[in-house]
Amino acid sequence: MSEEIDPTSPRARRLRQNEELMEELNRRMERMLEEIRDEEDDDPDAPIAFLCECSHLDCRERIQLEPSRFDRIHRDADVFILVPGHEIPEVERIVDQERDFLIVRKLV
Repeated sequence: MSEEIDPTSPRARRLRQNEELMEELNRRMERMLEEIRDEEDDDPDAPIAFLCECSHLDCRERIQLEPSRFDRIHRDADVFILVPGHEIPEVERIVDQERDFLIVRKLV
């Protein structure tokens, strides 16, 4: 059971910043792997084990996803990918569920 979080609170904003940080780490990893795959002549859209972009900075769970799908999801800056069960309903809404991950929209 999750605790009540005021979506206008500093804590809610901090939770969003945590998710933005995880997304940025995923983007860095994607760029590095893109360079390696280019050098090795590997499939540029082979799935990558992206980090869960939940608000828990100690989460290290992974989501297998093609880079092109990751990029399409993140065209919207308010959308993040999470492992099911990592969502916080007070600050985000599930907008879609695919295979083994959720796509959530931040409310803050």
